[in-house]
Amino acid sequence: MKSGKIGVALLVDTVGIDAGTERLVAEIAKRINSNRFDVHLCCLFDSERFRQMSHYCHTKLFPAQSFHTPSGIRQIVAMRRYLRAEQIDIAHSFMVRTAILAVAAGHRSGCTSTVTTRMSMDWYTPYKIKLFRYYLNPRTTRVMANSEAIKQVASSMEALDPARIDVMYQGVDTNRFTPYGENPSVHSSAARLGIPEGTAVVGIVANYRPVKDLSLFLRAAKIVADNVPRTAFLLVGKGESLAELTNLAREMNIAKSVFFTNGEGDVRDHLANMSIACLSSVSEGFSNAILEYMACGLPVIATAVGGNGEAIVDGQTGYLVRERTPEAFAAPIIRLLQNEDLRRQMGSNSLMRARERFSMDGFVARLEQYYEQLVERRVAATYNPGTPTAVNS
Repeated sequence: MKSGKIGVALLVDTVGIDAGTERLVAEIAKRINSNRFDVHLCCLFDSERFRQMSHYCHTKLFPAQSFHTPSGIRQIVAMRRYLRAEQIDIAHSFMVRTAILAVAAGHRSGCTSTVTTRMSMDWYTPYKIKLFRYYLNPRTTRVMANSEAIKQVASSMEALDPARIDVMYQGVDTNRFTPYGENPSVHSSAARLGIPEGTAVVGIVANYRPVKDLSLFLRAAKIVADNVPRTAFLLVGKGESLAELTNLAREMNIAKSVFFTNGEGDVRDHLANMSIACLSSVSEGFSNAILEYMACGLPVIATAVGGNGEAIVDGQTGYLVRERTPEAFAAPIIRLLQNEDLRRQMGSNSLMRARERFSMDGFVARLEQYYEQLVERRVAATYNPGTPTAVNS
């Protein structure tokens, strides 16, 4: 410890991208109790947000594209020296590359605990599985998963003892989002997109990639459009499948009711346009999009994959779709569009659940307690080698 505080290094590739993990790490660094923790944000890539983070915590850049090159190895050595000089107690990495940096540098640095995080299940390759199984995991103190579903995948894919994996759901900054119907700019935002006033909007926030299965969403939209006139379908994102999805909407004769943002505009304004929010993914970890939907007071309809069922209470805050057919996905959308009272009640339940279970402040408070337990148990193990080091979240 330095000056009686617990030294924590948060490692992430970058905070320059406005995406879920990057935003989460930045929020941790901003909100963690500086009277109790000495926080260091360590990134591989520079950005304007990274430079701004120096107002909230220590920042240090370890520029490296890969740690299998001489320059990358030099950054590992530099990180080890930094951990030792700053008396870091816990090195917590949030991505694959920074897991390599944290574990390799943490070895013989004086850092007592190394934590690596699992937040998705679509990054596994044969090489990475071997890397984690045989090098990183044996040298890692604890593994953190953002859902029970991810814990099960990590345990299976990496041959990890489940007792070494702690589940901690990430939080959402509910203050960033306006509950449905309370945003005064919603009409102007919808007008810019070309959505007619008074139209019910069914939306999805997901980049246009195959894993998000947006074709399922559009095929369900066709069924909804045939049953509920004056409904628009909003796809908030960008990506490689835009042309394919545009053609599909045209082929199904719903192109005039389908709107693609293609990366334009503020996600929060787009969410404020929606009456119902969806997620049609083939796989998920613990979806940031779903948490943001809930923070906006929207009922959520999502495929029953990954951690979606840990966020959504089926039949209370939305619906989990267990059959991957357009008919199954369309049915709860139609039900909610035709029953405004039910839609609003589910939206209210959704907002309440976000605030009570998944707030960012609550997440950071749990993380602080987790770090404190790690240090306490590692210190106890120093004096009593028989003391277990497991931390229950």
